[in-house]
Amino acid sequence: MLHELVHFFGRAICHQLEERSLLVSGEALAVCARDTGIYIGIFSTFTYLHFTKRKQCITIPTVKISFLLLLLLIPLIIDGLGSYSHLFESNNLRRLVTGISFGLVLPYFIYPLLSKKSLDYESKSVVSSSIDFVVPLLVSVFLGGLFYLGQPSHLILDCFIAFSIIGWFGLLFSFLFPFVHSRRFKSFLSSIVSLSFLSILSMVHEWILSLTI
Repeated sequence: MLHELVHFFGRAICHQLEERSLLVSGEALAVCARDTGIYIGIFSTFTYLHFTKRKQCITIPTVKISFLLLLLLIPLIIDGLGSYSHLFESNNLRRLVTGISFGLVLPYFIYPLLSKKSLDYESKSVVSSSIDFVVPLLVSVFLGGLFYLGQPSHLILDCFIAFSIIGWFGLLFSFLFPFVHSRRFKSFLSSIVSLSFLSILSMVHEWILSLTI
């Protein structure tokens, strides 16, 4: 039951092609290697920022840091376009690594916007030292290694992916409720909208696939 539920949410954002997915105990994970990397990166950076920056007055990175971070998006774009246009063959390790590089960047631009003071003149850049990038990177490398080696178990890794997907979309949907002042109630509403949106997306994806068979 849990296995089917996790793959249901994975289907909302991924094609779930087995040959492009990491295999654990001979079974493909809920999303492809590239999406696995993306959500590992998102989880690592978001978790770090939440535990170290949530009580600080922060804003998005400076222009210089933003430029350097945005460069990390390029490997996935090149790998994805090259692979889908058949210019070259990719592999799951490359998909995982470029996915991590891509996902690692996103929370640096989204998380600071959760703060009502993100536009204040006195707000500090979310990346104030190299440690703010190095720690999420090391966490991502560690988690990526676990996923690539298939450790610990298939179900635990899949649940991690589903949790990250639902949490990330919940974060994005939280911007729909600026008028809600209670953090808990806003999180509740965002989670409900996230689950509903992903469920609809998954069912639409499954319906489209059924038409092509």
